[in-house]
Amino acid sequence: MPAVVFVVILTAVAIGAFLYMRSRGGAVAERPVASAIPAQASALTNVDFKVEGATAHVYFDTHIPAEGADDVLVGLMGREAMRVFESKADHLPLEAIKHVAAHGHQGDDTIEVTVVDVKKPVEMDHMDVPSDDKVVMASEVEALADDPLADIHAMEFGRGAGYRGGSDDLPPLSQELEIPAKVVEAVGSAGSIDGMSLEDFITGLLHTVGYEVSKSADGTSTARKGGVATYLDFVEHAPGSHPELDEHSVDAFIVKFMSSGAARGMLFTPKFSPYAIYEKERRNDKVKYMTRERLQAFVDSIAME
Repeated sequence: MPAVVFVVILTAVAIGAFLYMRSRGGAVAERPVASAIPAQASALTNVDFKVEGATAHVYFDTHIPAEGADDVLVGLMGREAMRVFESKADHLPLEAIKHVAAHGHQGDDTIEVTVVDVKKPVEMDHMDVPSDDKVVMASEVEALADDPLADIHAMEFGRGAGYRGGSDDLPPLSQELEIPAKVVEAVGSAGSIDGMSLEDFITGLLHTVGYEVSKSADGTSTARKGGVATYLDFVEHAPGSHPELDEHSVDAFIVKFMSSGAARGMLFTPKFSPYAIYEKERRNDKVKYMTRERLQAFVDSIAME
């Protein structure tokens, strides 16, 4: 057999195998939205950290309702407290810590919300940091503007499972997102967010943390706080439409943002992420696409305020 013919046949077989494997990958089930979190969630910098005996205490500037934190907020604060604790493990002697307590505030009072057990000892890279056997203080409050959108914008999100075929109907976000009761009460009408558009929900969330949101005639908005403007665009999911954000919306958002004069731009949608957004974000770090897989991280960040 001539060498050229052999190469052609081998190439055809390789392409066929690739297409077959790709078609099988298309049947992968969708991942629940609540489990889709950033690959590297932003660290909460405005916290106080104190160690007393075998317990590490993490103090968040998180408002706790008078009736107390609900299960969603308790779980969220416990996870964030552990994340803060683990971030200290490379420069503080924390081998003896058995519990991590998360604290919030009610008015001027500080209250303990939850205590999480440390399941395994923390591996220490540096053991030469001086310490006190009884109390270690490490307050790390950075002089940054109170701008939660900056923290969210700085998150590095994984590619996630995204949309992998199936029905074009998407369940309401209120059924998939884990939303603390204090957020629902602050944003929803009569204690419910059922039936709210994504734009109304996001705008309401931003109002709760002090942003002024103004809407333009073209349906886009601008959120302002501390002299920083964030351009906001919203793409809702119409019943029967494709569940993945389309390429036209991806590109149109960048064009509109670039002409807005805002410091950064964020597009919010209940649709799933297309592959193209990762390359768009890599090329322009001023834009962020808050798609279905990423909205839980957004809610969590706002709920911690």
